[in-house]
Amino acid sequence: MPRVTVVGIGPGPAECLTKEVETELLRADKVFFRMGSHPVYEWLRSLGKHVVCFDLLYTTPWPDLGDIYEFMVAALLKEAALRGEAVYAVPGNPGVLEETTTLLRLRGPKEGVEVRVLPGVSFLDQILAELNFDFSLGLQIVLPLTHLQPGPFTAKLALLVCQIEAASLPRESPRADLTMSFLLKAYPPDHLVTLIWTDGLPAYKTHSKAIPLKDLAREYGQGKFFASLYVPPLD
Repeated sequence: MPRVTVVGIGPGPAECLTKEVETELLRADKVFFRMGSHPVYEWLRSLGKHVVCFDLLYTTPWPDLGDIYEFMVAALLKEAALRGEAVYAVPGNPGVLEETTTLLRLRGPKEGVEVRVLPGVSFLDQILAELNFDFSLGLQIVLPLTHLQPGPFTAKLALLVCQIEAASLPRESPRADLTMSFLLKAYPPDHLVTLIWTDGLPAYKTHSKAIPLKDLAREYGQGKFFASLYVPPLD
């Protein structure tokens, strides 16, 4: 039976790979990457492995934001059908906020393709360690357009806003100011929040900075890798 294996390559350096995922990557003849700007992509390429990334798709003006993920999934299922296997690497953990994993799980069985998912270290693990977060306080994990804009959250519990670079229209550049504007409807401008991000290649070191909510767009600047925002509850 044809198979797509989705592997989680963690939040940064190859040292963060699980042994199971590392073994799978080294075994595969070809590895597809959702994004090439990840240390594991460069690591595999340096070993002479055949690697392919979907980076150019992000420069295409898709009619709908979700179309890019549908295209990736269709390509992976076609690869599996033609060659018997496709190995697909995604940042972090494939089961955490990864739309392509969800689509593969839905479409694979319908097209006669087995979908196997190998977990990786999630970016959430790094964020919560950076914050030294106490789970007994409760935590809501939300997305800007899915949760903050329509409002299904409470300010009485802590928020972790992931993928804060929201885009309100399919062809619009991602903007942190949209996330800020959504939050300002529920929190005062001086509410102290924590911006967490990585500095990209080569080390993907994690950074954090406490700022007033009203300063989020300015502090975010032109973009940061894997940026998230911790919002403590209102008293």
